[in-house]
Amino acid sequence: MLRLISLSFFISSLAFANEDLHSIGVGYSYSNIRNDESEVTSELNDLITSHYSVSYQYKVSVYFSIGIGYLQGNSSHADGLLGIFTNSKIDYSAIVFSPAVNYPISKRNYLYLKTSVLEFDYDIIDDSKVVYTEGARDFSFSFGWGYEFDNGMGIKAGYEKLNLGDHVVIEGFNTAINYRF
Repeated sequence: MLRLISLSFFISSLAFANEDLHSIGVGYSYSNIRNDESEVTSELNDLITSHYSVSYQYKVSVYFSIGIGYLQGNSSHADGLLGIFTNSKIDYSAIVFSPAVNYPISKRNYLYLKTSVLEFDYDIIDDSKVVYTEGARDFSFSFGWGYEFDNGMGIKAGYEKLNLGDHVVIEGFNTAINYRF
């Protein structure tokens, strides 16, 4: 009986030790820019932007995780041929603090909802001159689908909306790859 209890304890501790609580990831977002067309953003004519992000997530439970990340982007890399018609762009970056809710739909598939607090700053640049700068805190959210492979790798795809103060909203499609350890 003692052997059975010891074996049970050993197997359960292995299962717990195998639980991957940490995750690092990189992401890419291709998005639309909405501005309020006020005087401070009147020089911003770009409509498309992209940004890259890096993140760390800690899995608190099967359904909940918390994380921190950094994103950086600008509209001059995403506008392609449209950029030859405008000399304006937006450069932005943010530190992101984010709790996330994960809902498993199978062994490897899950849906996620992530809300974030952003510590952001951005510059609107026209003809190589900064015409407006803002830095503050705001909220964002994203939701989508994720898949986890047995080797620790994972992929995500979803929708993301970043509120950058009162004047600029960035929303669009995001993808990410991550590694659990």
